[in-house]
Amino acid sequence: MSRSNRLRNIQPTRVVVAMFSTLLFSACSYVPSVTKVPENKLAEYNPKHFSPDSSANDTSTFENEDSLIMKAIFYEQQEDFEKSNYYYDKLYQETGKEEYLFREMGTALFINKKSKNLDKLQSWVDQHPNNVKAKRILLSSYLANKQYDKAKAIGELLIRESGMPIDFELASNPYIMTGEYAKAVELLTQAYNKTFNADILIKITTLLANYIGDVDEAVKRLENHRHLYECNERVCLQLAEIYSKQEKIPELLSLYRDLYKATGNEQYAVKLIEGYVFTKETDKAIAFLTNEYQNDELLYELYLSKKDYKKAQIIAQKVYERGRGPRWLAESAMALYEQAENKDSKPMLDEVVKKFEKAINEGARDGVYLNYYGYTLIDKDIDIARGVDLIKEALAEDPNNTYYLDSLAWGYYKLHHCKEAYQEMKKVVDIEGLEEDEIREHWLHIKKCNKQKGDYIGKNFR
Repeated sequence: MSRSNRLRNIQPTRVVVAMFSTLLFSACSYVPSVTKVPENKLAEYNPKHFSPDSSANDTSTFENEDSLIMKAIFYEQQEDFEKSNYYYDKLYQETGKEEYLFREMGTALFINKKSKNLDKLQSWVDQHPNNVKAKRILLSSYLANKQYDKAKAIGELLIRESGMPIDFELASNPYIMTGEYAKAVELLTQAYNKTFNADILIKITTLLANYIGDVDEAVKRLENHRHLYECNERVCLQLAEIYSKQEKIPELLSLYRDLYKATGNEQYAVKLIEGYVFTKETDKAIAFLTNEYQNDELLYELYLSKKDYKKAQIIAQKVYERGRGPRWLAESAMALYEQAENKDSKPMLDEVVKKFEKAINEGARDGVYLNYYGYTLIDKDIDIARGVDLIKEALAEDPNNTYYLDSLAWGYYKLHHCKEAYQEMKKVVDIEGLEEDEIREHWLHIKKCNKQKGDYIGKNFR
């Protein structure tokens, strides 16, 4: 029990897909870009006429306009949109200039504020029907105010006049808000077909899978994008979520391989290996670790799971020599013993002892290593007293570990301390029973020892 069960097999655990929560839709609004002016240049900046369609020839100004402009821009670039909105509103009320109106409406959207100038913007749009920027702000403002019918009407005008992808995406939002998902997908599809933008595709496929219920169509579109434009991380993660729910493990593994190739992110390589372990395709996992992804610790565990102790020992020794810590020398010692056909070979045992002593001296004092080495010293009659001391050290950290208790009992037996051996072994038998051959063998020897030495304890032997 103490040695043979030490070398652990990797237990196949179900692949757990990292669930990246996808925003099902965003009422994404068009907001004019924030003005960025270096703080030390504000005094020189005098943007009274922001755009060509402002009143460029209108030289009229009120007394504080320059000061208010600088304050509005300063707070905007500081992302204090509450104050910036206040000053843009004041500028608009004083001058009536449309660029101040646009800026006030834009900053109001940033802070989710209902602007009192919404009707004025609608009037301005009616008078200037070709201004796309104003329509975008107006549509977004209607969305923020939950005036979805008006937002839809503006959206129709936008896509008719501009035909730009951003406008198809904007126009889809009021339909999402009102639950008209098929119409939203139609508009978003037109935006996607113009740009092949992955974010738009995510929006489409989320609506298809989660709201319309057409998972097959969502998968079809995601796979098409994947094959045409490689494995965009967000696209492939959404596919992974679907395949995980459908328990389509081969498709999931293919995705993780592509994700690792596309991103170099180790988490996808590890998930791929976990998947191979789950599907009992250990050789594929080993081939991947050998040729595509270097992770010696995982490769070592896989060799252990196959009981290929020779290759495991080579890996452990190599990792130790790279300076990865003395525990790897202890791992090398254990694998060296396990691979030996003749477990009584003196040269092999000498090498195992040499490795373990060096590993322990360098700090590998984990209970697992102390128990394995201690039991070897005891079972092979190399240094029984030293073995008992090592196992006691392991038990100090984990006093109820039945592997360690079994080793200690066997050590006491070898020292002819039959009473102590019985006391420790009984703890093991009470917990583990007598189904395991090695436990049953130890128990029988220790009972016999007690009888022969007159240390018979109790009458209820199993």
